[in-house]
Amino acid sequence: MLKTIIFALLLFFSINGAVSAAEDDAFEIESEGRYQMAVDASIELAKKMALFSAKRQAVDLAGRYLSRQSLIKVYELKRDEIYSLAAREIEIKILEEKRQTVGKILTYYVRIRARVQPSDFVKAEMEDAKQKKSEANELFYEEMEQPVSAEIDPAKDISKVYRLLREKKWRIAMIYTNHLEKKYPSWAEIQMAKALVYYIFHEPGFMKKALSKACRLGNNTACDDLKNIKKVHEYDFGLSIID
Repeated sequence: MLKTIIFALLLFFSINGAVSAAEDDAFEIESEGRYQMAVDASIELAKKMALFSAKRQAVDLAGRYLSRQSLIKVYELKRDEIYSLAAREIEIKILEEKRQTVGKILTYYVRIRARVQPSDFVKAEMEDAKQKKSEANELFYEEMEQPVSAEIDPAKDISKVYRLLREKKWRIAMIYTNHLEKKYPSWAEIQMAKALVYYIFHEPGFMKKALSKACRLGNNTACDDLKNIKKVHEYDFGLSIID
């Protein structure tokens, strides 16, 4: 109990310090986000996913500079976890949004102006600690079931994926990403997470399949990985994939 109180106080003072410096250290950033829409995908889902992508892009950019000046922590293994939740906190203004069709691919596009400040990251830390505590209270069978909320909250959902990966809960992470894949059928980031778990499970064929899907969904890192990886676990990445 004492540790919890001390932790809360430290976060409180951190927030106050960050808020006082926010005017000088805040970034205003324009960023873009896209989400490939499935045939039966809702506009609401596509918009929220594109918006999260744009927010996360702004957070990544600001975080590079803020961490160098020690205005926020260098989160290392928790980076994706915290940055995803920080994307929930930032102030934004939508500058442009539209549906684009390139060939047979329908994409929802959004461009925003975002304000990112150190206190956004501290609030994200608090939310991460809250989520971790909530998950620690789950019974084992609930963990293995991994129910997914119907609410469209990509920041919260993907932060849990990163948390499970960081804690090396590989099997639970795979179950959870399988559920999220149904909820967000065109989200490349889910496929990137699955590729990592397949690598850990020594399933390079499925790893390549996940990377291929992420690449088709527009993830440039996945495309580069497919191009540059030649062999994993003695598996030749040049072999064709059976869908």
